[in-house]
Amino acid sequence: MKVFIIGIKKAKTKNGKDFCQYYFQKAFTDYEMQNSDCIGMVVGSEFSYKDYNLKPGDECDFMYEPGFEGKATLSDVVVLKPVDNARVGTVKDTKDTAK
Repeated sequence: MKVFIIGIKKAKTKNGKDFCQYYFQKAFTDYEMQNSDCIGMVVGSEFSYKDYNLKPGDECDFMYEPGFEGKATLSDVVVLKPVDNARVGTVKDTKDTAK
């Protein structure tokens, strides 16, 4: 699934295990476009215990495999187009803007 990374949260579980929450936007599916009036983009998030070292602005392909109870689980991320490093410094960290 092709996605555009818009945010990343890194934290620890109650048991102290590191995890990442990847926030993304993506296009509507062909099915959605054919059967609905769709405007804009779909937004979502994906959980992973693996840190894929993604950055806001990266264009990626999320790969899935069956996980617990057969539900799709993120198994790999392929960066299709990394964010332009010249732009990285222009995005403010939310910790800075909250002050």
